[in-house]
Amino acid sequence: MRTIILTGGGTAGHVLPHIALLPTLKKQFNQIFYLGGDGIEKQIAAEHNIAYRQITTVKLRRKLTLSNLLIPFKLIKGIREAKKLLQEIKPDVIFSKGGFVALPVVLAAAQLKIKVIAHESDMSLGLANRLSARHCNTICTTFPIQNAKYHNLVHTGAIIRPSIYQGDPNKIKLPNNGKPNLLVTGGSLGAAAINQAVWHALDMLTERFNVLHIAGKGKTNPNLHKDNYLQVEYLPSPENAFAWADVVVSRAGSGTVSELLALKKPALYIPLPKDESRGDQIQNAEYLQNLGVCHTLEQSALNPECLTEAVVDVYRHRQDMIAQCEKQTWIDGTEKVLSYLQ
Repeated sequence: MRTIILTGGGTAGHVLPHIALLPTLKKQFNQIFYLGGDGIEKQIAAEHNIAYRQITTVKLRRKLTLSNLLIPFKLIKGIREAKKLLQEIKPDVIFSKGGFVALPVVLAAAQLKIKVIAHESDMSLGLANRLSARHCNTICTTFPIQNAKYHNLVHTGAIIRPSIYQGDPNKIKLPNNGKPNLLVTGGSLGAAAINQAVWHALDMLTERFNVLHIAGKGKTNPNLHKDNYLQVEYLPSPENAFAWADVVVSRAGSGTVSELLALKKPALYIPLPKDESRGDQIQNAEYLQNLGVCHTLEQSALNPECLTEAVVDVYRHRQDMIAQCEKQTWIDGTEKVLSYLQ
C-alpha cells in the first residue's frame, strides 16, 4: 500500500496544482492525505474529498511586526504536530507546493528521513521553498531557474490541469459580431487597479473588442451595461474563457501565465508591484516578455489610454506571439513532475 502526503497553501496557487495531479495520484497511491492549516487549502481539499489533517502554521512576514516574535514558537509547534502525523500515516513520499503552510511539514519530514519532492512555480524560489530547500530530495521548477546554491533544482515545467485544454468558446455568452475577444482577469481575488482601468477605458475597449471581465468576488460594477461587455465575479470553468479569448489581460501569477503559455494565448501582463509582493510576478512577466510571448505594463503606468493602446498592440502582434509560444515546448511539465513522485 503506497501513501502520499500533499502539503502547501496560503493561496490557491499553492493548492490547485495538487488538484491537477489528483486523477493520476489516485491511480498511483492507495492513500492520499493533505496536511495544512485552517486556510484555503482546507476548503479545496474538502471540495475534492481529500483526507485532511490540520496543523499549526505561521505566516512568514517580510516586515517587522510584533507577530513575528511568535513565529519560532508556532513553527516548533507545527513541526511537532506534523511529525506526529507523519509517524502515524507513514507516507512513502511528500509533495510540497510551498507557501508557509508547507514549511513545518517539510522540516518534520527531514527529521524522519521521508522523501520530499517540492515544486516551485515562479522564476525564483519563494521564502518557504528557500527555507526548506536543503531538506527536499528534488525541487521541480516551472521556469529554468539558474541558482548554484540549490543543487537539487530540476527544470520540469509547470503543473497544468488537463481540463484547461478542453475549453468551449461557445459557452461564453457574448455576441459573435466580428470583433476580436478580450479577456480581462485579475486572479482569483480580482485586482482593483485593473478593474478601475478597464471601467474607465470601457468605451475605447468595447469599440474594438468584445470584453469578458472577471472582476473578483464582490468587485463587479453594477452600473456598467454594454452589449459586448460581460463582467462576472468568477468563472467556475476558466478554460471556456481562455478558449474564447484572442487576447488576455492578466496579472502575472505563475499558474495563469503557465496556462496561457500552454494555450498559446497572446497576453498583456500587469504584474503585482513590488510593494504588494515579493516581486515574483514582475520576474515572471519580464522572463516571458523576453521570450516574445507577451507584453507587460506596470501598474503605476495603468490608465485608460495606456491600457487600450497596450491591448491593441498585443492584438496587432498576436501572430508573432503565438509563433513564439509554439516554441516553448517545455511549459507543460505535469508528467515529469509525476515521474518524481514514483
